[in-house]
Amino acid sequence: MKHILPVLAILAFSLFCLPPEAQAQNAPNIKESINTFMHYFNETVVQSLQVQEILKEEGLSDADTLFFFDLTSRLDKTLGFVMNLRDLYFLYGKTTYCFTKDERKYILDRIDNISGALKTIAENTYFLDASDAQEAPDKRRAENMTRFKDRVDRLRAFIETSLHIFR
Repeated sequence: MKHILPVLAILAFSLFCLPPEAQAQNAPNIKESINTFMHYFNETVVQSLQVQEILKEEGLSDADTLFFFDLTSRLDKTLGFVMNLRDLYFLYGKTTYCFTKDERKYILDRIDNISGALKTIAENTYFLDASDAQEAPDKRRAENMTRFKDRVDRLRAFIETSLHIFR
């Protein structure tokens, strides 16, 4: 019994040490991150094309036209940020052994800045006023705004879960 007790203590200690590794294993890696960014890119391009089709329709009100132009602008901005994120993750994945502590800090700061900019873009209600969109005769404005905000929120949540890559 005296010989088994130290073995059990070591086993219990090693089990308590596993959760951070298990969390890191469940979190996305570089390849999954890049795939997620490309999936976001594809969804955004599809929505942008749908918005362009709506803008080509006859008889849109001025409010609808402004709303969809603003949404197009926001979609374009987020596409640029997503491509920057994809590049940061890709380059970091290819050259992890070359980065110093300061360079890693710069990348984390850049990712935080992009995440903050995405939040600002999604929350700014200049033309994307939720109450106005809900009262629109057709629900296209509300649907497009909801899709856009949901996609940006999912992307920001993904960024938070994938930051372990850089630590």
